[in-house]
Amino acid sequence: MEKPEIGMRSIDRIIMEIDQEAEITERLLTIIPEDKLSWRPHPKARSLGQLALHIAQLQGLVAELAQPDSSEAPTPPDTEATSLSQITEAFAESLKKAKDIIGSTANDRAIADFAITVNGEVIMKVPRIDFWRSILLNHYYHHRGQLSAYLRELDIALPSIYGPSADTKPF
Repeated sequence: MEKPEIGMRSIDRIIMEIDQEAEITERLLTIIPEDKLSWRPHPKARSLGQLALHIAQLQGLVAELAQPDSSEAPTPPDTEATSLSQITEAFAESLKKAKDIIGSTANDRAIADFAITVNGEVIMKVPRIDFWRSILLNHYYHHRGQLSAYLRELDIALPSIYGPSADTKPF
């Protein structure tokens, strides 16, 4: 991981984190067994293909959502991926979109308030950069953790995420 420079824009730090975490996410997405995309750990849970596609599309959708000063809370589709290539292609597109949108956002715009509404009523109003941190990154990590649990349930050897797993050797 690169060391942040003194005086580095907060936006650049977000981009660095997106890049660093993308490598980890890609390692997980590429080991998804294509024949298990409809598998669910529980009847109320998303299928593996739904969860993987949600993770793949999340960052670009969130970056795009926060472009105007306010947006109506979306209801994300729970489309189930039909192939591993669909997931990895969606991830590459979403990653590029998020980095393009965030990277081209002026610092004053990044710290300006962004609001989420439901039926026109504000339910959340925070600086745009805090929305990116909370939803574009933290929410994304939450779902990536779910994905690793799904893969473990399917007895898929997990790659290192932030250190060795039971399937990898220590550093």
